[in-house]
Amino acid sequence: MKIKSKIIVFSILATLIPAVGLGILSFQQNDAMINENVTRELRALANYAGRESDLWIKEQALVARDLATSISTSKILIEGLSLENQPQKNTSKAQQGALELYLKSVHRRLEDVLELTVVDVEGGIVASNVASPLSVTLSQNWPEDASIQGDVVISPEWNENYATAILSVSVPILSIDDYILGALIVTFDMRGIQSGLKDKVKSPLGEVLLLDKAGNIMLASDIGILKTNESRLLDPDVMKLLKDNPGEYEIFLGPQQEKVVGLAYESEKLSVTIIAFRSYESVYSAWEQQRNLFAGLISIIIFLVTAIALRMSHAIVAPLQKLINATEKIVEGDLNVELINSQRDEVGQLTQRFNQMTDKLRQNQIEITAASDAMQKKNHLLETLSVTDSLTGLYNRNKLNVIISDQLARYERNKRPFAVLMIDVDHFKTFNDNLGHVAGDEVIAAVAKKISQSIRNVDFAARYGGDEFIIILTETAVNEAMKTAERIRAQVANVHCSSLNKTLRVTLSIGIIQSEPEDISLTTLLARVDSALYQAKRSGRNQVHCVAPIPKVKQQHS
Repeated sequence: MKIKSKIIVFSILATLIPAVGLGILSFQQNDAMINENVTRELRALANYAGRESDLWIKEQALVARDLATSISTSKILIEGLSLENQPQKNTSKAQQGALELYLKSVHRRLEDVLELTVVDVEGGIVASNVASPLSVTLSQNWPEDASIQGDVVISPEWNENYATAILSVSVPILSIDDYILGALIVTFDMRGIQSGLKDKVKSPLGEVLLLDKAGNIMLASDIGILKTNESRLLDPDVMKLLKDNPGEYEIFLGPQQEKVVGLAYESEKLSVTIIAFRSYESVYSAWEQQRNLFAGLISIIIFLVTAIALRMSHAIVAPLQKLINATEKIVEGDLNVELINSQRDEVGQLTQRFNQMTDKLRQNQIEITAASDAMQKKNHLLETLSVTDSLTGLYNRNKLNVIISDQLARYERNKRPFAVLMIDVDHFKTFNDNLGHVAGDEVIAAVAKKISQSIRNVDFAARYGGDEFIIILTETAVNEAMKTAERIRAQVANVHCSSLNKTLRVTLSIGIIQSEPEDISLTTLLARVDSALYQAKRSGRNQVHCVAPIPKVKQQHS
């Protein structure tokens, strides 16, 4: 790291660490204060809703008790229940019809009552104002409970038939001598309490939900929550989280799948869960604005500190930078560097030694350049000799192996075929025996020259050994390779031999193959093209033998 960078980093860290530390501490305290305030407000909201709910339920219980007291004096009701409690139940249809008409007439005068149902001491339905009354299960010892507390409140729940929350109150019906004849079950519509769940003026910000024991949302302080929500069942994971931490501040997804903060209380007596919540955005919007403001101020401070650090570092580093720039020029190869020495301190001494060093380097560069030129020429010659045949100028056997391996790899990747030609000079041994090795070498060189002139720049030609040559035609099928082979064979038909000063007739045998999927190695490919050359020789020489590619068999789908 440069000195300038170190100065800047130190300045930024010296400013950033204490500022960020104090900011984090402040935000943590602010967050704790927000949590405490919101928790207190939500608890007050939930407690208010709980008190209003309990008060409303008590009022409805009194209504049910007064209603039971007023209708218990009805002769029709007393007679119906008295007959129902006989060992042999023989209440006539006329009496039951009269009792149902009586309950209907009473129901017309009541606003929040959905059903009036009369049951006997065993819980069997005697009569109701509706054709299909709700099934209400009383406790096994309800007569004893009723004789002690006077009425029994059945847990509120959401009812799909009425599409509302209902509350049922069971009130005993007594005879003249205070004997329990049965019970009047009054089912109330709980929508009457919905507006009282929250005081629009005095209650803290937030909304309230009332859930039954199955987790269904029965009532909400904001009616819009229920109108825009297709499902009334709160997420089970959210319910478990709130029930496991009653009265504790939690963050969860609300009934409209928005992020909220809230808490819950559960009424064990009525099995009702009260949830008070607020929008997460409304709680933390001010906190987030403060956080963004803090981040902006920190950014401005860092910018100012960086600017000051840059100015200070420039004043310190500038004298050294000139020497660094001169050194970089030398590293890049520019030795014509001369620094003006106007100082007598340590930097001046360093500058003097630097100028002496550059003079020495310029002298050495002249000597190294001369030696390098000679070495490059030798290396280029060696590189050429390592991959070419000295007699023909074509690639040698080692380079051929590399080329074929590369072509096989390309074929495996793109499935584009390439063609391979193996060429043999017919009766070459006769040339050597009759005309001498000098003439034979001249024939080989002439054939190689014709081959080089007959192929494309993207193709490869190599001397395979003795009088044999191999040509690689890239991305070429056998039909095109056949044309190239015939052209080569035609051009080498007459070769002028300067050592003998006469023209010789030269014929070639050529084998051609096309790359196939089974050519998995260099050996496999060369064996196939060698076999093709053998067939050309066997057929009389001076000709081209081509091995047609194996046709692809289409797969039959069952």
